[in-house]
Amino acid sequence: MSHKIELKEEVYDILTKHCIETYKKNEMIPADKLLDELMGYPEIPIHYPYHHFIMPAVLLTLAAIENHTSEEYLLTMLECAKSRSKNVLGGFCGFYGACGAAVGTGIFLSVYTDCSPMSEEVWQWANEVTGISLQKISSVPGPRCCKRSSYFSLTAAIPYINEKLNLHLSLSDKISCKFHEANTTCKQTECPFYS
Repeated sequence: MSHKIELKEEVYDILTKHCIETYKKNEMIPADKLLDELMGYPEIPIHYPYHHFIMPAVLLTLAAIENHTSEEYLLTMLECAKSRSKNVLGGFCGFYGACGAAVGTGIFLSVYTDCSPMSEEVWQWANEVTGISLQKISSVPGPRCCKRSSYFSLTAAIPYINEKLNLHLSLSDKISCKFHEANTTCKQTECPFYS
């Protein structure tokens, strides 16, 4: 069974502030670079439900830069993503069979397209991008790793998102995990991001 995990609002504030600062630079960067910056804060444990917000936050921020979305609207989208991501409990991957990083790609698409349960095409897209991300995550056995799952989700979701939403989000040529030493259950050479 899942257990109650304390989520601190000040951590969400740090992540949101970083996204807004990135947005204000008005410079497109690889999505994994922004992901690393957010995951790299000392307030972000190696495994924790904050990753469920980090995933849509990365995608929303970069989409907002590309589309010249207003800062106010980006903040609105980030708040919506934060609210939804808090419903994705800690341990969701193992207890419910759907990793929060993958669900985060669906949260992004849902927020970005203003999808609802009654939507048609974008409802399909939100579910499909989550499924694509889950398939990629499941290519390596457990135990869970929030960093690995986040990298897998990005690499699976970005081509799909670019195609469906006519965006041009990018990834680095090689993604190397900088967090493996802090993960006592790292899969090491079984993980494609291990360096």
